Amino acid sequence: MLNNRGLTWLVGSLLNAYGQLFLITSRLRIEADPEVERLVREQRVPVIYALWHSHVFFVPLFRRYERRAVSVLLSAHRDAQIVGVAARLRGIRLVFGSSTRGGAKAYLQLLSVLQGGQSVVMTPDGPKGPAERVKSGVIHLAQQSGCAIVPVALGCSRVHRLKSWDRSLLPLPFSKAVFELGEPMYCPAEAPLEPLQQQLEAAIQATVARAAHRVT
Repeated sequence: MLNNRGLTWLVGSLLNAYGQLFLITSRLRIEADPEVERLVREQRVPVIYALWHSHVFFVPLFRRYERRAVSVLLSAHRDAQIVGVAARLRGIRLVFGSSTRGGAKAYLQLLSVLQGGQSVVMTPDGPKGPAERVKSGVIHLAQQSGCAIVPVALGCSRVHRLKSWDRSLLPLPFSKAVFELGEPMYCPAEAPLEPLQQQLEAAIQATVARAAHRVT
C-alpha cells in the first residue's frame, strides 16, 4: 500500500488533520533558552535542531517557532513519505536521505540549506536506531557549518506510545504540552566526535526531562 501515491497522500493528510486537532484542543506553550531566542529570533541565524526520532510527530512546530521556512531531514524509506505529506502541508521543506540511503546527497543539501541561512531539523538517532543514541552525522554537520545544535523535546500530559522501534509519541487531544528548546551546543571543528555525541545525548535527555517536568 505504501507504493500507492494516492493512499500515501490520503494518510498523510489525515495525519496532518489529527495534528491540527491536537493543536486546537490542547494548551501548548513554547519554552526556549534565551540564547536560542537571541540566535533565531533576534539575529536570524540558522541552527541545527536535534530531537529524538520518537518526537518526530512534532516537527511542524518548528515552523511555528521560527516563523519562517525550516528544512527537515526525512528518511528515504517509503513509510516516511506519509510523514512527508503532513510536513509539507504545514509548510515544512523536506530533504530526503538517511545513514542507509542517500546519506551523502542529503548531507550536502543540509549544508547548503544552512549556508543559505535556513535552519534544519534532524533526528540524530534515526532512521532505525538505536533509539536515543546520537549518530555522527549531526556532529559533522555542526562542525562543517559552524552552526549551533539546539536540543529539542516535547512534553505532553496525554500521549500514546506506538509499537515502533523508538516507541514514538502520539499526542492525544485535550493535552497540556510544552515545546522545549534547550541551550545551543557548539562543535569545534577539530574536536573528537565521541565526546560531542555523548554531550548531545545528555543535552537532549535533559531537554526531554525539563519538558516532562513542565507538564506535571
